[in-house]
Amino acid sequence: MKTPPALATLLLASSTMLIFTHCSKNMNEAPAKRASNTESSAASDMQVQSLLFNGDAALGPSAVWKVLNIEGSGTITTATDPVYGKVWKFYKPAGSHRTEGHGAKNYQAVEGDDIYIGWRSKLAIPASQKTNAVFQWKAYGSTLPMTQNYPIVISTTSTGQFHMMHFAPGKIGTEVWATPLSRNTWNTMVLRIKVSRDASTGFIEFWYNGVKQTLVNGTQRYPARTLDADFCDPKFGVYGGDDADITNYVHAIRIGSSYADAAPAGN
Repeated sequence: MKTPPALATLLLASSTMLIFTHCSKNMNEAPAKRASNTESSAASDMQVQSLLFNGDAALGPSAVWKVLNIEGSGTITTATDPVYGKVWKFYKPAGSHRTEGHGAKNYQAVEGDDIYIGWRSKLAIPASQKTNAVFQWKAYGSTLPMTQNYPIVISTTSTGQFHMMHFAPGKIGTEVWATPLSRNTWNTMVLRIKVSRDASTGFIEFWYNGVKQTLVNGTQRYPARTLDADFCDPKFGVYGGDDADITNYVHAIRIGSSYADAAPAGN
């Protein structure tokens, strides 16, 4: 049957409109999908870039430590933990003074940085053994004056405490935080440092086993000068306690720009 001219024109117009609508829909959907992929990629990149340093024992000493500081016959090796796999093992035998890893290779904090240092530690140590440090935020360099030497120190006491000290210029020490020493057990720590030579700008925050701690001033933030000399670096291991065999097992060392970046898994 022959289609009347008016009806043919109407059918042609309807077909054209349908094709145009379908194409427009596809064109509008495609950019949305591409934008979503781009946003996902950007978010992924931001997450990766926020991890500033990885001190995993599986990477080996040459990728993690700037210097191995051993005074005596101690050793810095790795061990295999049944839960966490490869971990750092800092062994300081009796009669030796220091077994420390000076980090962090290829990373340097500067004035104004806001960083989180996270790690997990297990101490094999006599119950009331005093140490100088099992962690240090230690000053280095000779261009600028060194007035603090070790702005932040975590150590053990002769009264069975595990504590954090801040040392102001003149090496004036303040016990910022303390808890009973937990031996032969894994404990996690995250130390937030606002890096500054200005005591009104710098500060310390601290998480122990996933719980943010209240510090000596009654708050969860301790204002402090946290940068001394030319720069400061983290050190892990055992310093002092010369009369005892001490082993510090350390796992999951991270430096990041947020708590989530640095906190060991599960915290």
